[in-house]
Amino acid sequence: MKKIITVIFVFCSAYLHAQTLPNFDLIKLEKAADYKAADPFALQTANYLLSIPFKKDNTDRLNCLRFISKWMSGTTDYSFAFRDITDKIGKDNNDLLGLYMAALAKYTLENKAAAKDAKAAKLNAMILLLNYCGNKDNNIKMSKQLKKLSAAKEKGELEQSLQ
Repeated sequence: MKKIITVIFVFCSAYLHAQTLPNFDLIKLEKAADYKAADPFALQTANYLLSIPFKKDNTDRLNCLRFISKWMSGTTDYSFAFRDITDKIGKDNNDLLGLYMAALAKYTLENKAAAKDAKAAKLNAMILLLNYCGNKDNNIKMSKQLKKLSAAKEKGELEQSLQ
């Protein structure tokens, strides 16, 4: 019984955290220790971005993207590669790139040991992005490139398509 209650509590906590945002004004990102301390907030922010429908001019979404971007560029604990990803999701599509960044941060923070494998991080972040974009309620128009990747995912060929 105790295990069931714990599982329910963890699930509810994760769900509630995905729906709320940290107060970005209170989070300092100046030195390495600040970035390490901000890891939970980066995960919370990534979860939030991947749990709300896309709205281009949503102020909360834009603040989240700024925070994720700053955290990703300043953390020394993780390395993030964006090489060739714009070709895969559509050139000049900053909205999709921002969602990919959120997916990459989410995967990295939830899978710290596996995140050192750049190929695994890229693959799993792309799966998160495709799942988000595939949900019609999220208001994302899939680019030609994303449609191809989604088809490859369905066939079990996503990893090859990302190379």
